[in-house]
Amino acid sequence: MAFIEIEKLHKGYCERRRRARTDDGESCFGQEITVLDDINLQFEQGELVTILGPSGCGKSTMLRLIAGFDPDFSGLVKVAGKPVHGPSNESIFVFQHNGLMPWLTVQENVELGIRFQDKLERAEAAALFIGMVELDGFEEHYPHQLSIGMQRRAELARALVVSPELLIMDEPFSGLDFLTHMKIREEVVNMHQFFHQTILLVTHNIDDALIMGDRVVVLGDRPTSVKLDRRLDFDHPRDPKTQAGLQELRDEIFLMLGVSYAV
Repeated sequence: MAFIEIEKLHKGYCERRRRARTDDGESCFGQEITVLDDINLQFEQGELVTILGPSGCGKSTMLRLIAGFDPDFSGLVKVAGKPVHGPSNESIFVFQHNGLMPWLTVQENVELGIRFQDKLERAEAAALFIGMVELDGFEEHYPHQLSIGMQRRAELARALVVSPELLIMDEPFSGLDFLTHMKIREEVVNMHQFFHQTILLVTHNIDDALIMGDRVVVLGDRPTSVKLDRRLDFDHPRDPKTQAGLQELRDEIFLMLGVSYAV
């Protein structure tokens, strides 16, 4: 049995929010804009799955459904054998924009998910992950005192410290400078190889998807369907611009997304 199962997933939004409650549930009166249509996917436990697709195709919507943030869909979404009906303590969502609590220090933010543990255990766990993301010495800093890249690393530490079964990341490299982007990308890959959590990661960057993923999924234009679901059996580190097999797949995905020339 797969760790994540998605069967006949359909998600639409009612035009101009013209939606009303009826005896049979919530119905849309007027035109429904279909975002996801008949999506069928299965992911194994411990996989790092990268998800690509054009803007507005429903990548982030699919992540929110898997995370349980939106119960309004048809079809089936199961995580660890259980249908998803709402958020779970076993999954952590890292949003595209800064999700740190601005009134808490780095240390306090990282400890937030384990705040009910013993104080000493909490401090030791937070110190371990703060060190892993190379934020030693910044424990007492507040988010506004950190660069965007440091904020993302603090979010990563906060997500990992709770040892989630499922880590969901929505464009975690958005807005980062080139070197910070590469550094955090490397940290995510290294931590995944060490902890073996299941990770779903949405990105617009084809190279990121091929460098990081155990599996890559490409979604098409809205209404979205799965255009590609491919296992990536390549050792790390990877170079999708020159490595045989990856280079051909890179060119294929560029064409699939409507770009004829891969830079």
